[in-house]
Amino acid sequence: MRTRSYLYLAVVALLSLSLAGCRTKQTAENAAAFTKRQRNEQLIPLAQYPTDVQTMTAKTTITLDYEGHSTTLKGRLRMRRDEVIQMSITALGLVEVASIEFTPKGTYLIDRVNKRYVLLDYSSGLISYAGINFNTVQALFWNRLFIPGEKEAWNNVGNFVLSDTDTQCLVEPSRQRMLKCKFFTDNNYKQLQQTDLTLQQYAASWRYEQFETIDTYTFPTMHDVSVSGDTHAIGAHIDLTGVSILDTGWNGTTDLSRYKKADLEQLMSIIEMFR
Repeated sequence: MRTRSYLYLAVVALLSLSLAGCRTKQTAENAAAFTKRQRNEQLIPLAQYPTDVQTMTAKTTITLDYEGHSTTLKGRLRMRRDEVIQMSITALGLVEVASIEFTPKGTYLIDRVNKRYVLLDYSSGLISYAGINFNTVQALFWNRLFIPGEKEAWNNVGNFVLSDTDTQCLVEPSRQRMLKCKFFTDNNYKQLQQTDLTLQQYAASWRYEQFETIDTYTFPTMHDVSVSGDTHAIGAHIDLTGVSILDTGWNGTTDLSRYKKADLEQLMSIIEMFR
């Protein structure tokens, strides 16, 4: 009987230790999951748009570098959330001669002098398959995280994977599409400092600098954009001044009823106006 009692106690002791070990392991796993969730939730301000900021306007100085040529253009940037991003080019700082408009339907290159335009549709070819749309463009201009093909960048803590580098934090969508994205933030996840994109043989980088506080909103006033592919590369340095989130008295998209739609092969003649 005594032997059986000892065996019984030994079994109970082993089971108790095993259960304690399981509880310790589960507690550690829960703590790790909670820490990961807390860490990922720091990205929410970088993925969501401020509810109290719907428009933004600024004067622009754009320096384009292409095939060894450098051109500086003056104009304005006007953005209305979920509706339009408009970059206009002015002659002598007075007359608007051309503009690029990004809208949910597509991108318009507008020649205001000759009253014509070209539409680049997001729903065609490689652009659509890669998940490039207005939400992608809007996130780049507004300095926000995004997921190609998705309207909302944040609906789950597992949407992004985080890892640290020596000086920055690397953020990547957990499910990458054909368009590969890498986002770099500061060590505290307070600022999105750079977005890198690759699509087959093409690569683009969008760097943000000179962050300023406009009212209660912090926004980069210097954007460096570079795009390369095959043997060609183009760079754009965009300086913003006079940034305002209160200037709402401007029209959204251009009324193109008096403009003539140009053929795709005429695109280069419009682009020449920006060089």
